[in-house]
Amino acid sequence: MSLSNFVKRIRDIMRNDAGINGDAQRIEQIAWMLFLKVYDSKEQDWEMDEDDYQSIIPEECRWSSWAVDDKSGKAMTGNTLLNFVNNTLFPTLKGLNVTPDTPIKKSIVKTTFEDANNYMKDGVLLRQIINVIDELDFSDYEESHAFGEIYESILRELQSAGSAGEFYTPRAVTEFMAKMIQPKIGEKMADFACGTGGFITSWLKELAPLIQNTDDQADYDNSIYGIEKKQFPYILCITNMLLHGLDVPKIYHDNSLLRNVLDYTEDDQFDVILMNPPYGGSEKAAVKNHFPSDLASSETADLFMSVIMYRLKKNGRAAVILPDGFMFGTDNAKVAIKKKLLSEFNLHTIIRLPGSVFSPYTPITTNILFFDRTKPTTETWYYRLDKPEGYKHFSKTKPMKLEHFAPVVEWWDNRQELSVDGFDKAKKYTVQQLSEGLGYNLDQCGYPHEEEEVLNPMDLILRYEEQRASLNAEIDRVLADITAILGGTKRLPYTDRYEQAWSKLEDINKRFPTDMQKSILQLAIQGKLVEQRPEEGTADELLPLCRDDKARSIKEGKYKKEAFRGAITNNDYIPFEIPDSWNWMFISDMSLFQEGPGIMAVDFRITGVPLIRIAGMQTDIVSLEGCNYLDEDMVVSKWSHFRLDLGDIVISSSASMDKIAEVNEECVGSIPYTGLIRFKMYGGIDKNYFKWFIKSPCYMKQVNEQKAGGTIKHYGPSHLKKMVIPIPPLAEQQRIVAKLEEIMPLVRN
Repeated sequence: MSLSNFVKRIRDIMRNDAGINGDAQRIEQIAWMLFLKVYDSKEQDWEMDEDDYQSIIPEECRWSSWAVDDKSGKAMTGNTLLNFVNNTLFPTLKGLNVTPDTPIKKSIVKTTFEDANNYMKDGVLLRQIINVIDELDFSDYEESHAFGEIYESILRELQSAGSAGEFYTPRAVTEFMAKMIQPKIGEKMADFACGTGGFITSWLKELAPLIQNTDDQADYDNSIYGIEKKQFPYILCITNMLLHGLDVPKIYHDNSLLRNVLDYTEDDQFDVILMNPPYGGSEKAAVKNHFPSDLASSETADLFMSVIMYRLKKNGRAAVILPDGFMFGTDNAKVAIKKKLLSEFNLHTIIRLPGSVFSPYTPITTNILFFDRTKPTTETWYYRLDKPEGYKHFSKTKPMKLEHFAPVVEWWDNRQELSVDGFDKAKKYTVQQLSEGLGYNLDQCGYPHEEEEVLNPMDLILRYEEQRASLNAEIDRVLADITAILGGTKRLPYTDRYEQAWSKLEDINKRFPTDMQKSILQLAIQGKLVEQRPEEGTADELLPLCRDDKARSIKEGKYKKEAFRGAITNNDYIPFEIPDSWNWMFISDMSLFQEGPGIMAVDFRITGVPLIRIAGMQTDIVSLEGCNYLDEDMVVSKWSHFRLDLGDIVISSSASMDKIAEVNEECVGSIPYTGLIRFKMYGGIDKNYFKWFIKSPCYMKQVNEQKAGGTIKHYGPSHLKKMVIPIPPLAEQQRIVAKLEEIMPLVRN
């Protein structure tokens, strides 16, 4: 079959099913069907290799029995198929008899289906999906290998479907970490939050060339161990392992944080640990009881870091991705974790990663910590990996590649301190500098010119809580020092430290509401604030309305002749992924806009047509405050096409660029002065959605890239013509506006 459009074919069919709501359900629907198809192929191999092989799946529920369409006309479809899947297949597989003696390769069927769901409601469409999947021929080595790449594309789609703290680790990152950890035959590696199995497959890829005989092959097959808490990624991981030829994938559906770390023995430890722990996830309060009190953090990534330290073998090696919050955090639990890391492990290398490595699905900035259990840390090398030349940021269309790690690989075995433009790029710190000098703040060798980081709301709240906890802990430590001084047992210079911590705490409290507003707006224009509803249609339906209104504006002389460009498909213009039912459009294709004319003071009059100035833009309604006046006849002859209409949106494009106001009855017929731009929406565009978009980080980023000028920066229509906006269906625009109007007052207050 043609694998290149496999995902697209399935997506196009599912789009017509009323039961599928969003990417997460679509991928979950694909997941359980793919698992059964792949498992059926494996069972055919096992039947040939084992004389007495017995499937755990009853015959009528095996893929080859109910899913394969032999073109005889007997294949189930429609309501018959739906009834079988919902009332026979799922209950049977969920209720399989599994005991502790059941082999893993059989028990995984029940585990896989424990929380799986069939969301499709149209049995005919379900039959079409099954037929597409059944075209896959896993007995053909080349096709099976090629499908591994297709499967990677399915896993990548998890990024946009996942929730906070859960996202696909780019393959370039997992392969780099596996390469630098240098696997050896006979070693066992673990990932205690393995997701879809990215680190495991990269480990296997790096280990495979070392196989020389059957013993090596057996060691290879038994070299991995994974745990995944969430059902959905677990299904995908098991399927991934089967596709990679592992007949007995030691992947368990469990929560790594539910066992007391003090209970681990040498039998529970591993030679290598490769991980990207969840960040910002929440666990029940009781989970903290599984950790020593000083390590009992409320942050999931911190808890996983403790698990890793307790489960790494003596002389073992680890490479772990951790967020910046772990690096700069100095709350009591983080300090205790870092103390343990530096005193019991050799933290030899920290790689600072660019903020857009996981873009566009999370802007969380991350780091790779390489350490081993050979000795306490004496020194730690930092290396800041900069984006390659020609990359403003990584994205889905321009993802990070393994080759982008080449500078690190070249530096790795020939380490030297480096600086670029006066900023440290690679630097060595002694353990005394990191502990005593920096108070366990590992946030060193950072990026000198970072773009503004717009986190999603949950990640923003997590960062705020981490920063607040760190500063409160610092204040507590200072107060303890003061107490000691008053008691006459200790004398430390505490005043500066106290004022600095208190000042930073005030700063993050003051900044948090603004950061949260940006975060929510970004979520809204990414299509993640409200759900998509198939019955509301798509943004394609708005294109003719916008096209016709633009043509009318040109015909009436309000706009210079310019082609209507429609939905944007060129990835160079697309900042991030949006839902399938949305379109990216140029702002000039969805609204008429004009900057007010430059009028000399000599033309001002005592009365006449109001000339709106920036002073009239101080609220969300345009006013006559501070306006000048123009001669009526002069306006008619020279500037009549600039007159404002009721409901127009006016923005400031010079100096105070955050001013947005709507025209009411009082200002109808007035003229905006230069530096003010009026917008009139074309058909199908909600003006309030546009007003919120103008306040978003996406719009302001484009403004900052386009604006010109010396002391006073400005932008105008020529810049706006290059700017883009994500457009949902009209009904969804209105639901986004309603949700924002509900949420934003809470954030402001």
